[in-house]
Amino acid sequence: MYRQQDPHAPLLVIAFNGYVIAVERRTGKRVWQQEYHEPFAARLLFPLGRVLLGYHKELVCLAYTTGEVLWRTAVPMPTSSIVVDGDEIFVGSGGEAACVDVNTGALLWHHPFKGMGAGAVALGVPGNVAQIDHSR
Repeated sequence: MYRQQDPHAPLLVIAFNGYVIAVERRTGKRVWQQEYHEPFAARLLFPLGRVLLGYHKELVCLAYTTGEVLWRTAVPMPTSSIVVDGDEIFVGSGGEAACVDVNTGALLWHHPFKGMGAGAVALGVPGNVAQIDHSR
């Protein structure tokens, strides 16, 4: 789970206005920067040694220390709610849910839950819960 990270990790990661920037947490010195060229708000999560950026219908995985893009993958719905647990990334929005492999970015499954409506989605496994999305 991403919550098991070292509480004194050396970098603060900031995402805004189409940029992802890592700075040293004590000095503010910029360590790396990436652009994601999307007007959508980004969500950040931290699988072990990585930065996971979720925005609109894409997930991007970066190396925490260097910002190198490890993989990027399209998902079938917006990344409004995200949970990282072990080797899986769970994404939900608008009455849909999907699972992506944290190591490769491969889409493992997707459920549109047809006929059940397009309401907000909360995701969770014991000890790890995502906020309810605000897509509708």
